[in-house]
Amino acid sequence: MELYREESAVSSERKIYMYGALALIGVSFLYEGHNTYILGKPNLLGWGYSILFLIMWFWRCCFRYTYILTENEFVIVSHGLGIKRTYVVNLNNTESFTNNYVRSFFKKTKIGHYIHRYSSMDPNPQRLLVFREKKHLAAVIFKGSDRFMRELRKLMPEKFLNFSE
Repeated sequence: MELYREESAVSSERKIYMYGALALIGVSFLYEGHNTYILGKPNLLGWGYSILFLIMWFWRCCFRYTYILTENEFVIVSHGLGIKRTYVVNLNNTESFTNNYVRSFFKKTKIGHYIHRYSSMDPNPQRLLVFREKKHLAAVIFKGSDRFMRELRKLMPEKFLNFSE
């Protein structure tokens, strides 16, 4: 049974950054195109960086996330550009979770790998859920709202770590 669902949001301030970055990428393409036309020889490194930045822009800005909380699972659905992927965390394997991801604190733990599931355009702070995955610790970083964190805290109050900003 689904307890709570929310979509990642995009703030108007972050939209300005998003389109500003896209404009800079566009300028880099114009610059490389101009140089290729004038010099008659393409700069492969310049074109490569421009394409890489465009791909990174799509990845960071065009994908949205749906966070679904059930009694036993935390489901994250990423969708954008016709691609849809689902990642599921069994809440029974949860070690802890926090309302504010503090990198310096979690760097000292033995977390094997981090799964990033959030949009850079989402104004919510980064949250962290640490869980056991085949005898090793793993963590999913996401950007849920305060209401989402309250719902998660209702399910597992003893596993909540409060890191105030």
